[in-house]
Amino acid sequence: MNKLFAFVASAWAMPMMVAPALADGPFSLKDTPVQVEAPSWSGVYFGVGAGYGHNHSKNNYHDDSGDVDATSSKNEYADGGLVSLIYGIDRQVGSRFVVGAFADFSTSELNRGNEDIHNAMTIDRSWAIGARAGLLLNERTLVYATGGYTQAHFSNDGWWDIDPDGGGPTVHGKGSQTFSGYFVGGGIERRLNDNFYLRGEARYSDFGSRVTNSGNVDGANFVDREVPSIITVQAALVYKLDRAKVLNPDPVTEDRGPKVISYSGIDAAKGAVAYYGGTVFGLSGDLYKSGAVLRTQGIIADYNYHAGAPLDSKVDADDRSLDVMLGYQWVFSNWSATAYLGYEVRNVHLSPADLQNDVRGGADGFKVAVELETDDESQYYGSLEGSYSTAFNSYFAEGRVGYNFKRFIVGPEGSVYSDEGDISTRVGAFATVPFHLPWNNLPAKLTFNVGHQFVNNGGESRTGGEGVYGGSMLRVDF
Repeated sequence: MNKLFAFVASAWAMPMMVAPALADGPFSLKDTPVQVEAPSWSGVYFGVGAGYGHNHSKNNYHDDSGDVDATSSKNEYADGGLVSLIYGIDRQVGSRFVVGAFADFSTSELNRGNEDIHNAMTIDRSWAIGARAGLLLNERTLVYATGGYTQAHFSNDGWWDIDPDGGGPTVHGKGSQTFSGYFVGGGIERRLNDNFYLRGEARYSDFGSRVTNSGNVDGANFVDREVPSIITVQAALVYKLDRAKVLNPDPVTEDRGPKVISYSGIDAAKGAVAYYGGTVFGLSGDLYKSGAVLRTQGIIADYNYHAGAPLDSKVDADDRSLDVMLGYQWVFSNWSATAYLGYEVRNVHLSPADLQNDVRGGADGFKVAVELETDDESQYYGSLEGSYSTAFNSYFAEGRVGYNFKRFIVGPEGSVYSDEGDISTRVGAFATVPFHLPWNNLPAKLTFNVGHQFVNNGGESRTGGEGVYGGSMLRVDF
């Protein structure tokens, strides 16, 4: 009955609304103002940033030796670069205000001391979760303040060890320590187009106090504490999902390419497993056309190997890296080429510390990369990619050729990887299956590879030891 009443009421009201228009002449769509949705800052986003960090710590020492307790406090500093992955959601309130929540994860290279003589400390990673609130100066520019909770991981390479004044064995400090605290900060963000936003941000983090070494030496009890704070500044590019659909509701044409490509995968070999992921941003708005691109890639590798004298034991390694690279892509009729230049931060923690392995501790530096690939329609597929990083003098090259059966591509592959002269060579095969994600119809590719790896060492790098290797990777185009 209610539906019938609504239909009758609408039918009755329609002539009443049309009559005035007809009285002034025929109705024309050309006379109707076009309704254009005002730009909005609401949406889910992800992005990548790079910047610089400065750590100031108070080292507070206390012991009960002698008649008078000994207490000292001294300043310590660490500096270095960082690369961050950012995820968040914003909501515009009215025409002037924006509120949101976010989380970010950083790999850093904030160092003090000298790791070559086993006397160093590195702040190698951190994460934060918080909220922000901002004021729109205009439709494209936002100033904002942030605050929230954060943790930072400090990796000790002898810095927290204590050598007794009268000689005797070294009292080793904690191998690593996680500090927790709060952060406050602020920044400015500029909307470049429907999807891309550029921000600059400064942040102060306070981590309270944690014990880094304690014990008893010659009958005296001692406690060593670190009280750290960190100031960071960084620039970041973020991509807001589905902004094009909100601001431009017309359907996307078939010849328009993705604005973002995201990929993630796993690689395994003898004694090693690595998880990796990356994102390529088309700064021109279409990755099927020539233009500037931004790429970030992170790797989490865990491996083990047997070290000879003086350790003569198994060494477990945690290897983490993150890079951000700016490049340019040239797209031709049936192939494309991309060149990148950027910055990489990498940290390798060995347990126990293998001083004979040059790939240990933290390193950062410049990175270059090139990629060549045929398009998806070519009958014969080919790809070639390579990179070099000054962090541990690492280089990588991989080539693939294959036949495109339309429903899948299959063929041989070969690659080479090196860290500080430790070389791993691979020969194998790959298969790529293109498909569309069932829930949103986005184009995707799933790649598998398998083969044999040859090494010139005992597996002291992230690629692992000699033997069978295999892996898989998922790519999604947004």
